[in-house]
Amino acid sequence: MTELDALDALFAQARTTDVPPTDGLLARIMADAVQVTKDRQAMAATSSVPTRPPGFFAGLIASLGGWPAMGGLAMVTATGLYIGVAPPASLTAIGQAVWGETVTVSLDDPLGLSGLEG
Repeated sequence: MTELDALDALFAQARTTDVPPTDGLLARIMADAVQVTKDRQAMAATSSVPTRPPGFFAGLIASLGGWPAMGGLAMVTATGLYIGVAPPASLTAIGQAVWGETVTVSLDDPLGLSGLEG
């Protein structure tokens, strides 16, 4: 019999042996649980942190899905802003094909916007 066979036999014996917990172990577990419960109740009674409802923005962020969703929303917003400021040439060509000619208006000219009528 090799060492591996002996080890396999030992593990097989350990898997078949069912050892129930002793009454002393269960009593110690329950005593520890009771003590933890008492400690938590005492800590909650002496806590001076006021509870208040979440603010407007906390409620808004929670309703949108929390911080992971806000990260995605920030990324999409930045992408939309980038595409709006520096649109790719293919997007400009598609826009011209769908909506017609492109009109450029100078924001420095005070009468520039009024020249678009008619």
